[in-house]
Amino acid sequence: MAETNEKPDPPISAYQFKTNLFDIQKSTEEGKKRTFTGVAYSGEVIQSHYYWGDVIFDLDTIQMKTPLGALIDHDPGRRAGVVRNFTKDNQGGLKVSGDLLSNKNGQEVAQDSDEGYPWEMSVYIVPGSIEEVERGEVVVNGKTLKGPIRIFRNGVIREVSFCALGADDNTSAVAASHTSKQFNKQEDTDVTELEKLKADNQQLTTERDNALTELKQFKETKRTEDIAALETELKVQFSVEDKTAYTEMDDTTFAFAAKQMRQFSAPKNDKPAGNLSHLFKHQANGGQQGVTQENQEHQFSTGAKAFAAQNKGK
Repeated sequence: MAETNEKPDPPISAYQFKTNLFDIQKSTEEGKKRTFTGVAYSGEVIQSHYYWGDVIFDLDTIQMKTPLGALIDHDPGRRAGVVRNFTKDNQGGLKVSGDLLSNKNGQEVAQDSDEGYPWEMSVYIVPGSIEEVERGEVVVNGKTLKGPIRIFRNGVIREVSFCALGADDNTSAVAASHTSKQFNKQEDTDVTELEKLKADNQQLTTERDNALTELKQFKETKRTEDIAALETELKVQFSVEDKTAYTEMDDTTFAFAAKQMRQFSAPKNDKPAGNLSHLFKHQANGGQQGVTQENQEHQFSTGAKAFAAQNKGK
């Protein structure tokens, strides 16, 4: 019977699978970009993976958007190329092609390849769901397979990498070899300390990035609420341009701007304080007892633009 786990919680390294060697074409014309090709996934069963056991990716539902980044050792800080095209079928698997960047990372890959270094391809795939077949048979990628096996459905290829380390039968490094191989499961589960440290480091980096993203979203939501409250308090409607200016201000600048606007909206005998009061001053018209709502909103808009311009870059 098949069971589906919608939210697996493995380490990040469990989603990174080494595959085949990259084929990096020799330079033929000066100034022309170097190109590469490779089989990102063969369509075969990945046997005795250190985390998943036997696993296969469903080619029919696998997703990949191009252009797609090509990194070195899955490090976002070491961008080396761009995947431009891909094809997929049950016979050839998922094939990718692209070109190297002209930066130092792309040049490193090209130069080392020219000198005979065997760069390997590795893919980072995130499954939409994981089907666990404990017993019986299942057909995936045109193959009839027996459980126990895990199936990655609706997998998304997030990036491919040029990997420097060679294949090692004692780790998961050769897990996605294009030709089906048999491995000793006990040896495969013997993950080295270096791999564990690398996985822990990647997990901590992801947790940090997630925390920073959540903090940014919280601040953006709070600022939106503060702007809406200010509109209600001052009985005005800020333009989209004004809201954008207020949103981009830092906390101190926004607090000062809000204070100025509150002083400006006070009764006529209450004079705005501060050296920016000229940004929000009343438009005096002879015989008028005050300013209309339209004039007040216009003054807020003008003040917002001038204030934002004056404080830009501070």
